[in-house]
Amino acid sequence: METVLVLNYDFTPLNITTFKRGFVLVEKGKAEIVKSDDSPIVSGYRKHVRPLIIRLLKYINFFARTFRPSRHRIYTRDNNKCVYCGSTRSLTLDHVVPKSRGGKNSWTNLVTSCFTCNLKKSNRTPEEANMKMSHKPYTPTLVGENNQVQKVWDEYKNSFVYL
Repeated sequence: METVLVLNYDFTPLNITTFKRGFVLVEKGKAEIVKSDDSPIVSGYRKHVRPLIIRLLKYINFFARTFRPSRHRIYTRDNNKCVYCGSTRSLTLDHVVPKSRGGKNSWTNLVTSCFTCNLKKSNRTPEEANMKMSHKPYTPTLVGENNQVQKVWDEYKNSFVYL
């Protein structure tokens, strides 16, 4: 499924939408194409530009909200693998700093772990249990969840010239 990055009027990333929705916004005159793909859209006898990044023509007030951590989102962030051994079986959530030691339910404290590694780690930190994580837990961003959109956004930011 193709996606389009939607920028607010002031060029701040606002949303990632479907290709169809992005195209309709451009056709209705509610958005303009900032970056397009080389391959056009052919419909009947007309050719249209294929949008990759669009900018709304009216400013939308929004509150920059963060995603709350959930089991599904933590699993997705960690690619449905245990961060300690890489297993994909019997997955659970593990607190890097145990709750009994003041660990919170936050993006940087929750990781995907298999049942065996979770038991082995027990009520200790990974350093105390001599267990290494494959990656450090992080807070995902809106653009960071789609690699194709992230690549286009990075190219656009690097080519943008400030006046």
